[in-house]
Amino acid sequence: MKKNIVLLLMFAFVFACKEDQKQKDIETQDETESTTDRDINPTEARQTETRSTPESSPNDVDFEQEVQNFITCKKAATERNDCRNSITKVITKMHELTEFNDSKLGYVVYDSIRPIAERSKHWLQLGTINQESIQQALEHSERGGLSLIIDTSETYGHVVMIIAGETTKSGSWGIELPNVLSLTNYKPEKSFYNKSLAYAMQKSDALKIFLRQ
Repeated sequence: MKKNIVLLLMFAFVFACKEDQKQKDIETQDETESTTDRDINPTEARQTETRSTPESSPNDVDFEQEVQNFITCKKAATERNDCRNSITKVITKMHELTEFNDSKLGYVVYDSIRPIAERSKHWLQLGTINQESIQQALEHSERGGLSLIIDTSETYGHVVMIIAGETTKSGSWGIELPNVLSLTNYKPEKSFYNKSLAYAMQKSDALKIFLRQ
């Protein structure tokens, strides 16, 4: 009788130990799954990706600083060609171009952009401005491409660069217009970035859109 009682106690002890280990295994599995869920949580994953991504790339440009540099340069200018290559310098740095390099000035003056682009197979001319051509140019800019609007009514026509982002409906133009970088040679104090094209140019069929392929 005592022998049977001892055997029963031993069996109960072994069973209890197995149940306890089983429960621990379940808890361990739950913790592992919970940790895994946290590791692949979309929000945290995006935050991790954001933190690991560099804040800027080598060809990023501080538009605000470029505008200020241009205005300062024009105030101190003593020669006709002083500062007239500022917009060319910006687009060359941003997009790592070579066609606007100049052995003397470093970069060609802004009014050389149009004839160079017209002769180059690397540039696409969209023609006059309408909602369709503006949208195409804006999408090109949003993909990281270079989109320019050039006043072709005169040799020294103004040149602006389209900035990717929001558009603004213009009453005088009757369409949505993109924001631009405008370095205005004849009135440098009116230079700006991230304001509507309507602030830089008046509506005209002479305004043409050029895309760098």
